[in-house]
Amino acid sequence: MKSIVKKIKNWNHHPHDSERKRVQEAVIGQFDELPSRKSVKRAIQNGNIFVNNKPSKTSAWVSLGDEIRLTIKSIDFFNIGQQKKSEISKKITVVYEDDFIAIVVKPGGLVTNGNMKLTLEKLASIILNSSRLLDKHDSPKTAHRIDKSTHGLVIVSKTISASKALNSSFSLGKIKKQYKALVQGNMSFERCDIRVLIDGKHATTLTQKTGVLSWPIHGEATFINIDLKTGRTHQIRRHLSMIGHTIVGEEIYHSGIRFSGQGLFLACTELSFPHPNTGEIISFSTKLPRKFKRILSKLNLS
Repeated sequence: MKSIVKKIKNWNHHPHDSERKRVQEAVIGQFDELPSRKSVKRAIQNGNIFVNNKPSKTSAWVSLGDEIRLTIKSIDFFNIGQQKKSEISKKITVVYEDDFIAIVVKPGGLVTNGNMKLTLEKLASIILNSSRLLDKHDSPKTAHRIDKSTHGLVIVSKTISASKALNSSFSLGKIKKQYKALVQGNMSFERCDIRVLIDGKHATTLTQKTGVLSWPIHGEATFINIDLKTGRTHQIRRHLSMIGHTIVGEEIYHSGIRFSGQGLFLACTELSFPHPNTGEIISFSTKLPRKFKRILSKLNLS
């Protein structure tokens, strides 16, 4: 059983000047483990919320200065069922871990974070070791997102100071990510510098052609390396679609017949950034998922 105690110093929603609120409103935003109103209500109904050491009901009142305690069983609370740590570890590979951060590999089909029942962030909280530092998060936080359909490396922050340092590194462009993808058609150019605004914001994607191979439906497909210079929503997928070379398996930015059944052929395979504590540049890499095996074999890259 995990227990987290918070003293209410302020309200996280309007009206902010209230002297007291119903517990269902007071708890909103107080615990990272309760990201939504629905999760707060469920926790109260399940008897997981205590106010000043007394079990709380939704009708209870909470005042500034009161102490709220959340008790949870991590696996059951996140609706992950009876999966054991060893079973989760088969799905989520931990590439690196210390008291500040961890680097994990997210499989395609899994959401990075958010209010879904099953996310990379929630699974990581089960398999990662707890930080021994004083400013540790209640549970590890993913420092960035990659699309649900995308496979690849993700940075997980364990402390508040690490999160701040990583946010700064992202804003300064110090975090470098490289991807590999299979796109429709035969690219006529070896390199391409795509600079097209996305949602009104500057966005840059650099691609390098690795090889061309035959592929069902499309006739030919090009295997490319991608250097992501900015991090806009669906940037790689949108940019490649804009130049007429949609990623194989694309569900959103495509037209006509598409290759389906194996998901999106896009993976973040390399990552480098300053360590949030030491400032030293650290680099990580991971293998491509199994579905790329045919590509690597045909291009003699395995």
